[in-house]
Amino acid sequence: MTGYLPEDLLREILLRLLVKHLVRFRSVSKSWSALLKSRDFTTTHLNRSANHGCHLLVYGLRDKSDSLSLISGKALDVAVKIKTPEKGMVMGSCNGLVCLYNGKKNITLWNPATREHKILPTLGIDPNSPNTLGIDDIVGFGYHLNDYKVVRILYFDDEPSDSAQVEVYSTSTGCWRVFDAIVPCVIRKLNSSVILKGVPYWIGCYFTSNIRYRESVVYFDMGKEVFRHVHTPSAAEGSYCTYGKKLGVLNESLAIICNHCTTVSNFVDIWVMMKDDDGVDHERWIKVQRIGPFPSFRMLLGCWRDGVLVWQNDNDELLVYDPNINAVNKLSPYGVVPTLSRVFTYMESLVPL
Repeated sequence: MTGYLPEDLLREILLRLLVKHLVRFRSVSKSWSALLKSRDFTTTHLNRSANHGCHLLVYGLRDKSDSLSLISGKALDVAVKIKTPEKGMVMGSCNGLVCLYNGKKNITLWNPATREHKILPTLGIDPNSPNTLGIDDIVGFGYHLNDYKVVRILYFDDEPSDSAQVEVYSTSTGCWRVFDAIVPCVIRKLNSSVILKGVPYWIGCYFTSNIRYRESVVYFDMGKEVFRHVHTPSAAEGSYCTYGKKLGVLNESLAIICNHCTTVSNFVDIWVMMKDDDGVDHERWIKVQRIGPFPSFRMLLGCWRDGVLVWQNDNDELLVYDPNINAVNKLSPYGVVPTLSRVFTYMESLVPL
């Protein structure tokens, strides 16, 4: 590969570089291109990025105009605008890939770092056809092994809520597959999902036999392609008007972040799903922290790494709270302040499409 440096030393140097440099270096020689495109190098570089290079993606919508900002730095104080290859709302970010959904028209997978994107084939179920009017759909993104997948859930007005049609796109096959599935409850359309270890999670709701409103965390097993669910913490039960809830990831565990919306001084409770010694999740939650009160708290958006919370106040400003230093700072995405925001953890990667 080179007559000046040992190959193992050169590889270690390259692993420390940004994706934008590595993409250019692919043209140095065939051997460099083969190395930089190899699965082993891509995976090792991804693991390093996960430990050292997490960013925050902020999707904003204001007056039918959307924007996407990438915010970096330890204090989240560096914001740049990102131009998407196709119009669409961000549905999730996983291993450097971003899933965009353009209002039932098409779905695009995109790697912002390498600037590669792929518009997925025509959806198996056309939501605009006459016989599918009045449906609601949810999109999730994740992976199993090295196979990245998109799951789309369609609810029909004239069918029971647990009878939904589901279609899954797999990058390994390059096509959609439609099948009937039992979805345990209705997933809220505007409640963005969180992805943990390749699995998309949502908050859903259902009614018990005595017409009691209940909530569950719903997730889609990307390997077995089945839906499962776990109950939310009992102490956090209540209508969505009483408790605002968002899912997050805290120390590699699934978390529910709850804020009480009916008091003047808002507080936030963070619940984490417990694991056993083998790292397996159980249906047992523990409240690990209560923070606040905060004077202005309109909408909880989610969390970033190390328990950093992001929310929107009554003036549509984005704020972050860092529990490690007990400080609240203003977040400044690129461009105008959005009236509706969604946040996602993002890391650069060489993962191909």
